[in-house]
Amino acid sequence: MINPRKLIFIFFFITACQNTDKNTSVSIINGITNETFKDKTLYLQYFYKDSLITKSTKVDSKGIFKIHLDSIRVPTEAIITNDTTNFAPKVNINNQFFNKFLFQFGSNSVPVQFGKKIDFKMFILEKGSVNVNISDSIYNSKIEISKLNTELEKFENSLNSTMKKYNDHKNNGIDITKLEDFKIIDSLSNAYTAIWSERQRVYGNYILANPNSEISLFALKYQYGGINTDVVRLYETLGDSVKSSDFGKTLKNGITAFKKRIKKRLSQNDIVENFKLKDINQNEVSLYNIKSKYILLDFWASWCGPCRKENKNISKYYDNFQESNFQIVGVSVDNNRENWEKALADDKVNWISLWDADKKINDQFGIVSYPTNYLLDSDYKIIDSNLNAEKLKSKLNELLK
Repeated sequence: MINPRKLIFIFFFITACQNTDKNTSVSIINGITNETFKDKTLYLQYFYKDSLITKSTKVDSKGIFKIHLDSIRVPTEAIITNDTTNFAPKVNINNQFFNKFLFQFGSNSVPVQFGKKIDFKMFILEKGSVNVNISDSIYNSKIEISKLNTELEKFENSLNSTMKKYNDHKNNGIDITKLEDFKIIDSLSNAYTAIWSERQRVYGNYILANPNSEISLFALKYQYGGINTDVVRLYETLGDSVKSSDFGKTLKNGITAFKKRIKKRLSQNDIVENFKLKDINQNEVSLYNIKSKYILLDFWASWCGPCRKENKNISKYYDNFQESNFQIVGVSVDNNRENWEKALADDKVNWISLWDADKKINDQFGIVSYPTNYLLDSDYKIIDSNLNAEKLKSKLNELLK
């Protein structure tokens, strides 16, 4: 899965390129398709005022279509497709749109999302006219007379080899969260992390090589799927004209919010303030009511592969410790209760599990990546942090000998 130290909590999503209320007019004109799409319906999707907008158009018998847009902030990401089916109704549609760019941008074949091949083209809406030429597939469309999309295509092509590895790996049909053999889990997880790290390097290299391109802002937005210290560092390398663009100003706002959040992060020897959350039985649990020599405060989520791996590893030895010596308090940030409960059952979690659905406690402690954990003593003072299952076991054996 994605490197757990690179998982981001603060997302700026699609709104990152929509900063002003200035209305402009964007036209996609002279769209031309192959025989497959004649007399069919195509859809354009983009964000406006935090809402996913879908515009439809009928391709005529000559294979020509036109979509005229008013009152749209540009530049902004868009998708043209022939399939708007929601294959994952439990996933927020804003996240679905964002994740198309995050997990499929740079793929050199028709993208697969939620196990379904969906033919779509990702591009940038700009002020003025843009021509779309659909050849063998929508995915392989050519966007013409467009400075930003010409740059975007060059960037996309540079990702092809890496994204092929990623899709080959993801399409192996194995659900890593259901595996029991930890050697296989480690092998798959390490392979995935290596590919994702390679992808992030391509993004970073593009940003460093193109400090005066707004596509570098696009790359910053999707390099990690949000803001982290690497994004902050790379943002500072951009040219002033890029930073002062509408897209750049909004990214700056996100970075400012991230820096404020980082200041809340807990450190060694900090005393963790008390908090209350409900457990799986809807009982309110107070941290300070949990008494033990050592407590692991663990922030995680069901969708986080490394978190699930650590759950399974720890569950193998957790019962070997007495409650008076060691307990775990898991705090999940899942927004779906069913997913949280299923993960607890699948991972054989039998420690105290709390649900922070509105992320109030995560915000309070400035958590920016998953998994994040803190080992506390009986006074709730942090004595260690970010211990994986093996290091945690070794640490406890040392402390409790």
